[in-house]
Amino acid sequence: MALCFFALLSSADVLAADLKQHLLTAIDTPNGMAEGMLDGSMAEFFKAQTRSSEPVMVKVRTLKRFPTAGCARLEATLIQEGVPTQQGSAIPFAIRYEINLCRDGRPPTEGIDLDAASRVLPR
Repeated sequence: MALCFFALLSSADVLAADLKQHLLTAIDTPNGMAEGMLDGSMAEFFKAQTRSSEPVMVKVRTLKRFPTAGCARLEATLIQEGVPTQQGSAIPFAIRYEINLCRDGRPPTEGIDLDAASRVLPR
């Protein structure tokens, strides 16, 4: 399931506006936190993978602010209760990931060797 989730996140066309808003809110707030319920296509995808109809909650916290304004390293956690197990019980499920993100949707350039990246990336 984690691989499917990361595939969904890596597609800019599929990234739910709702999740993106939580990420941007965490960048913008002084305490670096955002949380709420996840809606839309990403929540439906998550529910289909876990086979639970319970709401999907999202918590985002800022781990680091980069020197470039509006850029940060974020930790996002998606949490869902009532996920069925093979043994027939239901448990809470969470997936956590970290992402470097700027308000414009691109990653910050701090720490990236742009010359090395240009040699690896196709032109």
